[in-house]
Amino acid sequence: MKHQAARVVLIGLSAATVVLLAMAPVAHALSVQVTTVQASLEGPSDAQLLPFRPRLRRLVGYRAFRVIRVESRPCIWRTQEAFVIPGGRLLHVLPKGMREQAVVMQVQLLEGLRSLVDTDVRLQNRGVMLFGVDPERGPADGVLIIMLKAEE
Repeated sequence: MKHQAARVVLIGLSAATVVLLAMAPVAHALSVQVTTVQASLEGPSDAQLLPFRPRLRRLVGYRAFRVIRVESRPCIWRTQEAFVIPGGRLLHVLPKGMREQAVVMQVQLLEGLRSLVDTDVRLQNRGVMLFGVDPERGPADGVLIIMLKAEE
């Protein structure tokens, strides 16, 4: 009788371990930061963007960069999250997994119902991906840059 009870307890513990292991990837979140930057032809640049300035200049050709919005939050693997981008846009990110020290995620930028960007990316863990959004009014008004950072 004791032997049978011990086997039931062992089976119960094994089942609980399997459930916990299955839940572990879901409970573990990825930290995602979305920084929206306004680029313009002239003016000062925010100090926090100085390390990125050469890269930003190569991307859009502008000289001055100002942070408009920063949003960081944990994102659960395989769950889509929406970040508000100035100008009535939404950035959807869907972290899919890790591959060779890189975060694999789907990125979709929407303007209303229109998709401006819809792609899968591999972002080096703790790396920053930049992409620009065409100016609405004209080049003199500047351009919007989205900086996407993910960290496991």
